Amino acid sequence: MSQQDSAPKPDDVEPGVVSVGRAGLANVDFRKARFDKFNLAVANFVACDFRGLRLDEKFAPFFVTRPRSTFVSCKFDGADLRQISPEGTRFEKCSFDDARLDGWTPARAEFVECRFAGKVVSVTFSGRPAGPGSTRIDPVRSKNEFRGNDFRDAQLIDTVFVFGIDLDQQRWPAGDDYVRLDKFHRRLEAARADILGWETGEMRTSGLAMLQSLAQRWQDQREIIGMRVSPAVKAAPRVQIRVWDALEHAKV
Repeated sequence: MSQQDSAPKPDDVEPGVVSVGRAGLANVDFRKARFDKFNLAVANFVACDFRGLRLDEKFAPFFVTRPRSTFVSCKFDGADLRQISPEGTRFEKCSFDDARLDGWTPARAEFVECRFAGKVVSVTFSGRPAGPGSTRIDPVRSKNEFRGNDFRDAQLIDTVFVFGIDLDQQRWPAGDDYVRLDKFHRRLEAARADILGWETGEMRTSGLAMLQSLAQRWQDQREIIGMRVSPAVKAAPRVQIRVWDALEHAKV
């Protein structure tokens, strides 16, 4: 571990509290670390190991520093990040295999050449800083860099990529389980007209509800990718397949 700021004097040290100011942390295995609180002003984490950890409030300072913290070649495999809200954080070449990310909304984080595998459930990745903290990140930016990420071994269950993320710059699962579409909002309009022409009944009602849900989830995004049949969608599989078919074949 390298440290730029001087450490607190012994009389100032609280039991279980680690204070490092501005620091560069390399090759630290946090699975073996013991602390109640970790105070730092800004930090760069390189090749650190968070595998299998539940990242709770004591880890929160790692992700809210100003200027932002960066994580390079760190391992979050099997870690639980659901309580973490990255504020301007940058992740480069990190792995998130089988990480618990359910409901995660890292709207002010950047991901470059990271790997995701296993179930990625209800995550919202954002191409620009969003939410109430977007003007407080340091440095301030208008876009989140999001490129080179590998989702080939991930199950993207109700996971969306919004606000201008370039899908061509990522690696995606292959096969017919996923649908990838361009001109999404124009397709929504055409598909809605098609579904309104379906026979009155549960299929039409479910189809319209699914279409509305897709429109709400994929904000300001021209190109999308989603599971053809998702366990997160309330509509029956046959309805989901038919809705995606309407979107795919929409005349736009």
